[in-house]
Amino acid sequence: MKRDLLSYYQEVLDKISLADARTFRKEMRKAFKRLTAEEREQLKTWFRSACVCKVQEATLQPIALRSSDQLK
Repeated sequence: MKRDLLSYYQEVLDKISLADARTFRKEMRKAFKRLTAEEREQLKTWFRSACVCKVQEATLQPIALRSSDQLK
Protein backbone atom coordinates (compact mmCIF):
# COMPACT_ATOMS: atom_id res chain seq x y z
CA MET A 1 0.00 0.00 0.00
CA LYS A 2 1.44 3.33 -1.05
CA ARG A 3 1.01 6.29 1.29
CA ASP A 4 0.94 9.86 0.13
CA LEU A 5 3.75 12.14 1.25
CA LEU A 6 1.47 14.54 3.11
CA SER A 7 0.22 11.92 5.56
CA TYR A 8 3.74 10.54 5.90
CA TYR A 9 5.16 13.94 6.88
CA GLN A 10 2.23 14.65 9.21
CA GLU A 11 2.96 11.42 11.05
CA VAL A 12 6.71 12.07 11.21
CA LEU A 13 6.28 15.66 12.40
CA ASP A 14 3.69 14.62 14.96
CA LYS A 15 6.08 12.06 16.44
CA ILE A 16 9.11 14.35 16.69
CA SER A 17 7.39 17.64 17.58
CA LEU A 18 8.02 17.23 21.32
CA ALA A 19 11.33 15.41 21.06
CA ASP A 20 13.72 17.70 19.23
CA ALA A 21 13.09 21.16 17.78
CA ARG A 22 16.10 21.03 15.47
CA THR A 23 15.03 17.74 13.90
CA PHE A 24 11.46 19.03 13.63
CA ARG A 25 12.61 22.08 11.63
CA LYS A 26 14.78 19.89 9.42
CA GLU A 27 11.88 17.53 8.64
CA MET A 28 9.54 20.48 8.03
CA ARG A 29 11.99 21.96 5.49
CA LYS A 30 12.33 18.58 3.82
CA ALA A 31 8.55 18.25 3.60
CA PHE A 32 8.21 21.68 2.01
CA LYS A 33 10.78 20.78 -0.64
CA ARG A 34 9.00 17.56 -1.60
CA LEU A 35 5.33 18.51 -1.35
CA THR A 36 3.26 20.30 -3.98
CA ALA A 37 1.96 23.81 -3.29
CA GLU A 38 -1.49 22.45 -2.40
CA GLU A 39 -0.02 19.86 -0.03
CA ARG A 40 2.13 22.55 1.61
CA GLU A 41 -0.99 24.56 2.39
CA GLN A 42 -2.63 21.46 3.86
CA LEU A 43 0.48 20.82 5.98
CA LYS A 44 0.42 24.43 7.25
CA THR A 45 -3.25 24.08 8.16
CA TRP A 46 -2.59 20.79 9.95
CA PHE A 47 0.39 22.28 11.81
CA ARG A 48 -1.56 25.31 13.00
CA SER A 49 -4.52 23.26 14.20
CA ALA A 50 -3.25 19.85 15.31
CA CYS A 51 0.41 20.07 16.11
CA VAL A 52 1.16 18.68 19.56
CA CYS A 53 3.91 21.21 20.16
CA LYS A 54 1.36 23.82 21.23
CA VAL A 55 1.41 24.80 24.89
CA GLN A 56 -1.55 23.50 26.81
CA GLU A 57 -3.48 26.28 28.56
CA ALA A 58 -3.62 24.29 31.78
CA THR A 59 0.18 24.33 32.01
CA LEU A 60 0.44 28.12 31.82
CA GLN A 61 1.11 29.71 35.18
CA PRO A 62 0.96 33.44 35.92
CA ILE A 63 4.15 34.98 37.21
CA ALA A 64 4.49 37.91 39.57
CA LEU A 65 6.40 40.91 38.29
CA ARG A 66 8.49 43.13 40.46
CA SER A 67 7.75 46.83 40.12
CA SER A 68 11.15 47.30 38.43
CA ASP A 69 10.20 44.73 35.75
CA GLN A 70 6.98 46.44 34.67
CA LEU A 71 6.88 48.52 31.53
CA LYS A 72 6.60 52.25 32.00
